[in-house]
Amino acid sequence: MKKVVQVGVLIITSMIIVGCASSTAEEIEINEDKVPSVYSVIGEKKIVGTNSEIKNKDRITTLTYKAGSISEKEMKQYIDHLREEKYVDTLDSTDTVEGTMTQIGKKSVSDGNVVLIDFLYPAMDSEGVKITYRSGPGKLKENE
Repeated sequence: MKKVVQVGVLIITSMIIVGCASSTAEEIEINEDKVPSVYSVIGEKKIVGTNSEIKNKDRITTLTYKAGSISEKEMKQYIDHLREEKYVDTLDSTDTVEGTMTQIGKKSVSDGNVVLIDFLYPAMDSEGVKITYRSGPGKLKENE
């Protein structure tokens, strides 16, 4: 019985470690693509939630940062850095009940794929910034 409990604890610990993103990672890996991380541009920010899944052939990773840890100025600095890395606006910024949503994208290193990054800057101070990184089949408009 003791061995079963030890194995169970080991499995749960492994799942927790695998499910957590490092707040000091230099890059976010989305399939074959590597995106500069928040840390590499504006410094370490506490990640309070992670989610990674594959949905309709798209790899989707969402990182939620601690409420108040990323200012609007820092978010703009991160997005501007990604634009310098050849990311382009793919949707106009929109204000929703949840907050301000912005999306940028870039052609993937894998033929026929794109990388999209969604930024949700919350309307309420009690919620954290959410950044969703996606890679999958698609293409950007010719002028992007």
